[in-house]
Amino acid sequence: MKRAISFAVLLIAASLKISAQEVVQNNVKPIENALNQVTKLQPVSFSYDKAWAEKLKLSAKPQYGFVGADAKTAFPEIVSVQAKSYMSGKNAFKNATITKVDYESLVPLLVASIKEQQEQIEQLRAEVNSLKSRNTK
Repeated sequence: MKRAISFAVLLIAASLKISAQEVVQNNVKPIENALNQVTKLQPVSFSYDKAWAEKLKLSAKPQYGFVGADAKTAFPEIVSVQAKSYMSGKNAFKNATITKVDYESLVPLLVASIKEQQEQIEQLRAEVNSLKSRNTK
């Protein structure tokens, strides 16, 4: 009897189809002029101040990224300011702000800028080939 029930449960479970609902993306359009925006970014290395890193539980190790104000000029939609609380005495807290760049959102912008560069390279390559063929005649 147990075997029959187990088989029936297995059969029912196998016959159920679990489907995922796909989330629709609206307003899909290509990213344009990414190269111009990306060149405004200045990659830097930095470390958080040791005392602040300790207070805010941030890594004191060297970091790589962008100066928040520069990134905000180029891509304001990927920069946010976060408030972090820290203890400032017994039962007392204060807030400090940290500018954060959403690096995951930066990836499509970088890919778009690479594609723009590749188009420029192909155009220059065609122009060089054209000039070479003129000079060899």
